[in-house]
Amino acid sequence: MSLAISNNFWNFDMSGFSKTFRGAGSAVGPSFLCAATAVGMLLLALDFSANRNVIAASTPSYATDVAPILQKNCLACHSSSVHRSGLILEGYEDLMKGGKHGPALVPHDAEASRLVEFLEGKRNPQMPLDADPLPDSDIATIKAWINAGAVGPPSNAPAQTIVTPTTPLIQTQVPVVSPVSSLRFSPDGTVLAIGGYREVRLIEAASSKPIATLSGNPDYIRSIVFSPDGKRIAAAGGAPQSHGEISIWNVQSHQILTTIQGHKDCIYSVAWSPDGKLIASASYDRMVKLWDASTGKELRNLQDHIDAVFAVAFSPDGKRLASASQDRTVKIWDVATGKRLYTLSDAADGLTSIAYSPSGDKVAAAGYDKTIYVWDLSDADGRLSQSLIADEESLLALVWSPDGKVIVTASSDGSIRFRDPKLDLLGVIDHQPDWVDALAMSPDQRWLAAGRYDGTLSFYDVKTYKETRDSIKVFEALEPSTPAKASQAASR
Repeated sequence: MSLAISNNFWNFDMSGFSKTFRGAGSAVGPSFLCAATAVGMLLLALDFSANRNVIAASTPSYATDVAPILQKNCLACHSSSVHRSGLILEGYEDLMKGGKHGPALVPHDAEASRLVEFLEGKRNPQMPLDADPLPDSDIATIKAWINAGAVGPPSNAPAQTIVTPTTPLIQTQVPVVSPVSSLRFSPDGTVLAIGGYREVRLIEAASSKPIATLSGNPDYIRSIVFSPDGKRIAAAGGAPQSHGEISIWNVQSHQILTTIQGHKDCIYSVAWSPDGKLIASASYDRMVKLWDASTGKELRNLQDHIDAVFAVAFSPDGKRLASASQDRTVKIWDVATGKRLYTLSDAADGLTSIAYSPSGDKVAAAGYDKTIYVWDLSDADGRLSQSLIADEESLLALVWSPDGKVIVTASSDGSIRFRDPKLDLLGVIDHQPDWVDALAMSPDQRWLAAGRYDGTLSFYDVKTYKETRDSIKVFEALEPSTPAKASQAASR
């Protein structure tokens, strides 16, 4: 091995460590030459170390590069509460365990990894499900990490925290009235519960006289249900992209009894089982859950929908639960086991409302495709018996009368329509002043309550379709926090 510098060079005889320096006729002693050798070896070591650091810096890190991609795009279907195909992507250990179809990835071989195949669309369906494909740069990052060995975080690294998004509180600049987002009569028909922004109003059904205001939910009360004995009321909502929340109050004392949290997004529907023991909830997080009505403990998590679930209903005998979803399906569940019995998939778009017939052998649903669907149900399957494009716009609410003779729907075309179970038209209440977001029929079938987006409520005679009293403004306007800003906004 020799190194030439200008006219000077070293000759290294490593076996005998004989070193001679020739240059300008000079001879240098052994101590100098040993030092020179050490300098040369140090330079080589530094060069190798620098290259190693460049390689390390170019390799993606699981914690800083890969985990944020997975958590942003994949947890809707692969969290500890959902884990479709048995795969959880909340942490490195979960990812390396894989799912029920085997390992999610093969270290040092990205092309052979199932995770990459699904992300690139080489396997169907392409992931993320029902969303835009990941950017090429994100897929390249994941592949580079896998090809480098799919190394996890150091053993002494702090545990990862999944950041939950928060919904900012945006102050109004002009007066805003809460919509009537949900309605329900008490079992004896004497009380009507009205859900709005962060509160429930209780009024006397016969006179519209206020009884009480129940406050505390963090957002809109999207669904209300009384217990079968009428002593408790459950109001559900929650903060979007944060959590679902069910508040349970004593109807007489107006005291809150229990607050239930568990969903990872807001709740759109709740139902109380006929025996009073269970509460079912449906959420935008694609989950349907069963809760112990007394303790608030989660008993079952029913997961099979692939999009937001907007409505749930118990069968009259309490043995079955029906759920309607944005994924265009109705699913029928066995309440005792939590098993999905079958799926009704005739709808062409998302379903927003669902109701069992009083006999329990039929279920009706409606939604964005303007169509009402009625299925005949059996223990093993369901068969579509009636369907009708019923309105000019999306259907927002549906109720089935207690005697089973009338199905009522509200549409964003400004109408309320009454039909028989064969979907023949019986009557119309037209030209509503705003969308009717919520409907409720009194147990004695005398009144239909209709709550609107503009915060107003009307009562109609179920037989004549006539309004029985003046409509009422349920909620006061929420005033702006800064009067000056309100004036500026109004002038614009």
